Amino acid sequence: MNTKRRMKPLEYALAAALLVLVAGCGGGGGGGGGGSPTPTPPPGGITPPPAIQFGLGGTVSGLGQGVTVALANGSETIPAAANGQFTFGTKLNAGTAFNITATAPGGYSCKVTEGTGTIGAADSTKTAVACAPVLLAGAITALQEPQGVTSDANGNLYVVDGGPHSILKVSPSGTVTTLAGGTAKPGFADGAGASARFRFFGSSDIVSDQQGNLFVSDECNGSIRKLAADGAVSTLAGSGSTFCNNIAPAAGVTTPFDAIGQTARFTRPMRIVPDGAGGVVALDSLVPAAVRFVSAAGAVTTRTYPTPAGLTVAPSFYGIARANDGTLYFSDFDGRIWKDVNAALVQVAGAAPGVLPNLGWQDGTGATARFSAITDIVVAPDGNLYVGDASMVRRVTPAGVVTTIAGSTTRGFADGQGTAARLTSVRAMGLEGNNLIVIDNDQGALRRVTMDGTVSTLAATPALRGNVDGAGAAARFNWHTSLAADTAGSLYMADSAAHTIRKVTADGTVTTLAGKAGQIGMADGALGTATFNAPRAVAAGRDGSIWVAQNGAAANTGALRRIMGGTVSTVDPALQVTSLAVDASGNAIVTAYVTVNNITTYTVQRVTPAGGKTVLVDTAKVAGLIATPSARFVPQSVVLDAAGNIYISDTGTVAVYKLTPAGELSVFAGTPMKEGDADGAVGTATLGFYEAESMTIDDKGNLYLSGQGSVRMISPAGVVSTPGFVWGKESIAAVAFANGKLYGMTRFALLQHYLP
Repeated sequence: MNTKRRMKPLEYALAAALLVLVAGCGGGGGGGGGGSPTPTPPPGGITPPPAIQFGLGGTVSGLGQGVTVALANGSETIPAAANGQFTFGTKLNAGTAFNITATAPGGYSCKVTEGTGTIGAADSTKTAVACAPVLLAGAITALQEPQGVTSDANGNLYVVDGGPHSILKVSPSGTVTTLAGGTAKPGFADGAGASARFRFFGSSDIVSDQQGNLFVSDECNGSIRKLAADGAVSTLAGSGSTFCNNIAPAAGVTTPFDAIGQTARFTRPMRIVPDGAGGVVALDSLVPAAVRFVSAAGAVTTRTYPTPAGLTVAPSFYGIARANDGTLYFSDFDGRIWKDVNAALVQVAGAAPGVLPNLGWQDGTGATARFSAITDIVVAPDGNLYVGDASMVRRVTPAGVVTTIAGSTTRGFADGQGTAARLTSVRAMGLEGNNLIVIDNDQGALRRVTMDGTVSTLAATPALRGNVDGAGAAARFNWHTSLAADTAGSLYMADSAAHTIRKVTADGTVTTLAGKAGQIGMADGALGTATFNAPRAVAAGRDGSIWVAQNGAAANTGALRRIMGGTVSTVDPALQVTSLAVDASGNAIVTAYVTVNNITTYTVQRVTPAGGKTVLVDTAKVAGLIATPSARFVPQSVVLDAAGNIYISDTGTVAVYKLTPAGELSVFAGTPMKEGDADGAVGTATLGFYEAESMTIDDKGNLYLSGQGSVRMISPAGVVSTPGFVWGKESIAAVAFANGKLYGMTRFALLQHYLP
């Protein structure tokens, strides 16, 4: 029997080695020339196996068409121009450490997960790079909170923008740039361009004179600032007003007095006009029937007018204008126009003193005319006075003849001529040659109004406000100040102007969840039939509930509503709530207030779905904690963490408090009774509370607080920092956390930023 034996692997190896040796000897030929040299064996006589290398990669998601994200591992960088798989070109040995980073393209935020590790015995493909556009829904505006406007001889427009606390320049071609300021954080500093700081309020103004100077009334800093053509900012007069401060006494009031330069004091300088000699004339909020003259050298003097006959109280001025001949005109809060005649007030138009009704709308001459709500006045080169009156532009001749040249009592937004045009709300006006430039406040847009009343909208500042459902940039909002996120990652917002509750999914799709646009009501019932009255705050619970704070059925009242299972119900028809959150049991945690004899008292309460209320924090508890009996407790927003702790932001003491489930109250962040922008731990950090604010908490326990000029972050240990966010200088009113992202609401846009 012929049996074949199978060779073992070791025998194969030995046989192969023998053949190699034979071949190396030249087949046994007689040595010498022509033969190959014998190779030098490796140390130890064993050849190491070749190194085994593996690939490094992962996936990219969230990129739009034509968008590229740069990925890097060490010194190697590759572009990822599409969603899906990516792989680095260099293979790595097993045991090699890697650290994949992503540089987000412009307008995007990216987050890398599982980007750090060590190559094992296979390709590493677990890294995920998630990217998202900064704009989730709505539209980003060129002007965030415009307050004053003027022009120069070259056709450039200059705008005071209170959102980023900056001065913007709009070229004749429509290009918008920042001339000075623009860090989004208010302050007080002279300097060039972005190094300058302002703190604008609601009626800050900007004017230019024939010498080419630009002047700005910096309200909350109590100063008149001067701007050079290159954006260099200097202080002409005044500094250090405490009018806008949150801390008592009386919210901080500076007593005005005359002096030179920064030694002079203003309470709150508002509207200004050039004086024709390199200085300005200013209105100061707490100096009734008076104007402050500021010379080119910064010398401040005050002119006080005698109370006109028929009035028992001197008029409080809100608008000021100056004619080419130097005549000063004023508007007051009672709908009257005055002019300065030999340092005395003479009425030009509006109801006579003592005549009621003094407000309304009526063209006419002198005392027969009526104005609704005068917001600004300006004298044009033709010698006529032009008045911003609610949603209209009115003309007043030197003889007091009043006519309406543009807009009507019906608010709206439409270009056109005369009363066919529509304005939403005239906030301020300036001259552009022989035309008027009007800030249409509700839209944040610039409108051009010719002397014959033809209204057009500047292309650089289109109308963006609206109540339009849709996807992404096609959606339109009405300036929301409240955001909430549910457990599925959808966002909810209260649309006060449209009387609706809006919903935004993670992909940016906007729908109307409840309420009927434009219809005010208190009707409970199914989502499709329920109505709301100016909802102002919204919160989402883990149980699927949506709580809503809104106006009540009667004036100066509130109501607390709840959406559950597709049905709207009224939990409390009278509770006045400013903000709210929902605890793990489905109860609402609210900041509520009552006003008795003009004294407003705030509390933090727990409200059950059945309407039961328990006060958790009040003024006495806060005042006792910080040992300040005079402290005012003015809570603005509340939020809860996963452990059930309640965090309360308080503008009255400029601090954030923490209330444990056991009822223990402590200072969580900031320094009570001390305002500022300092980062750090409790007692070192300071908070500002400059604008409308809200709070949210991420999945790591970090708290985010808006309304500080920027969004501040507070760690679980109470350490305050000021991180940078991809949205930059945008003024964020409301914040929420979901899907690993921080969401921020600007005037008309919902933005998103991936957190680390």
